[in-house]
Amino acid sequence: MLKSESRPETSRHDVLDALRGFALFGIFFANIPFFAGWLFVDNDAKLNIAGAELYDSFMLFFIDGRFYTIFSFLFGLGFALQLSRLQAKASDHANYIYLRRLGILLIIGLLHHFVFWAGDILTLYAVLGFALFFVRHLSDTKILYLAAAFFLVPVIGYWAFWTLDINPSLGLYELTGQFVSGQANAGSFLAGFYEVVYTTDLLRFFELNTQLGTGRIGYYFDTWRIPKVFAVMLLGMWAGRRLVTNHLFNDEKLINRTIVIGLIIGLPSSIAYSTLSGLNSFQPHSTEGYISVIAYTLAVFPLGFAYIALFVKLWNNNSGLLKMFASPGRMALTNYLMQTVLGISIFYGIGFGLAIQYGPASFVLIAILIFVLQVILSNIWLKHFQFGPVEWLWRVLTYGQWFKLKR
Repeated sequence: MLKSESRPETSRHDVLDALRGFALFGIFFANIPFFAGWLFVDNDAKLNIAGAELYDSFMLFFIDGRFYTIFSFLFGLGFALQLSRLQAKASDHANYIYLRRLGILLIIGLLHHFVFWAGDILTLYAVLGFALFFVRHLSDTKILYLAAAFFLVPVIGYWAFWTLDINPSLGLYELTGQFVSGQANAGSFLAGFYEVVYTTDLLRFFELNTQLGTGRIGYYFDTWRIPKVFAVMLLGMWAGRRLVTNHLFNDEKLINRTIVIGLIIGLPSSIAYSTLSGLNSFQPHSTEGYISVIAYTLAVFPLGFAYIALFVKLWNNNSGLLKMFASPGRMALTNYLMQTVLGISIFYGIGFGLAIQYGPASFVLIAILIFVLQVILSNIWLKHFQFGPVEWLWRVLTYGQWFKLKR
């Protein structure tokens, strides 16, 4: 229903909530192979599992990286909106409030990262949120140039690390392997991920998560995730500034151009990326690894931005089905953390222990069912309460005052 940005503020931002909900679904879809232990099934074993090759190809072609692109973009966009709103309402304290808000998110992320699940994204987002704060005064043109530079960092960086023989994870895989089993190698680090899925010992589960959190940081370096996410956030900040001045969602030329260019570049590059079987992480530097970094950059980000533009275009054309994503998007932090709880409860040894009990078709079904459940519960919750429970706590801690939760 968003025909124009002359609509009221709440209506104008409904599409952002829906986009956030859409990204939330895609992120869980991307994470469920980890929860289910699918990432630890070797290729030979997959030959005997129905639909395995189709599932892996689908994930690499349509899912891998595309939805964290949307989430990162929305984080940067939200940064611009929040800072603008805070400066309008409390200009003297806007910076302090925003930094405090980021600090609380960082604490939540660290607890999630090192206690419950090493696949956390909140910690990285909070840290890069501070980086966004320090470039907030740059002009739009400089922001775009900076984003372009950070998109190139993985391609240049991989080559530099390879040439200089620098450890892809800066040694954090080996350090984590030492923590997990006393053997300082990447294989022990990966074995720790396998163990955390299958252990039935609750204390060992928490111990492993604390150890694996260090290796996860190494994964950020290995895959060059940090500059990638920051580049996307910068584009989101640029878009947020345009949204503040009513020059974003009604810009049909920009939307159509993003869709067309994104598909032209992203689809063929996704074929190459899926043929390479992903990013070759946890592997020594190689020619194939370098090509996969280039293919990832050309496949993931153009297609991710095309997803965003296509979603907005459908929203502008009154696609009512997309409204179902709005409620879970309004309480995205709560739902993201709940996905961790549900994923662990269903698949891990400390839960029902259903990891690799069924084929990949079951992952698709479970991901859809859980998200449908989140849509239903989010709608029920928001009929009675103003915020999601974790969002409410985040708000209370940020402002240091009590807010009414019930409507």
